[in-house]
Amino acid sequence: MNGYMMNTTPGWKHAMKRSIGPGAKVPLDELFEQYGVKHGLKEGKEFVDWLKTVKLKDNKAWKIVFNTDAEGPIPEEEVVKPTKHSNAPDNIAPMVPVKMTVEDVVGMSVRQARESLPRVTDLNLLKYAFQEANQLSGKDSLCKVIRKRIRDLNIAR
Repeated sequence: MNGYMMNTTPGWKHAMKRSIGPGAKVPLDELFEQYGVKHGLKEGKEFVDWLKTVKLKDNKAWKIVFNTDAEGPIPEEEVVKPTKHSNAPDNIAPMVPVKMTVEDVVGMSVRQARESLPRVTDLNLLKYAFQEANQLSGKDSLCKVIRKRIRDLNIAR
């Protein structure tokens, strides 16, 4: 089965018994092996429709791309539209890679770190920043935020 599901939010989401990072893709083949066989679903459009209506109802957070060799992408009128959630954001910022250095992370205030570190996916950068910040006085709270982000990334991988 050609296709994937993707997290379109700027933060980490939990779905399908896994944590999925911002912009991360999970192949539909993998999901079908985990859920399709268990629930007796047919591979293809039936399984994708089930995902959209049962497991991934928030179309603001999840994008499902499904292609078949014979049919091409599913036409827009055939896509099952889940109900709109009033608390879902109307605009989602695209993933833009930002070159951040260890000094940038260590120099952040705790408030800045809580806002920007959930978008950082470079595990090595975070580990080095943690080592640097851990040696400085007055950076205990920043170290906790960095340590939490490192733990979240390790769980996701």
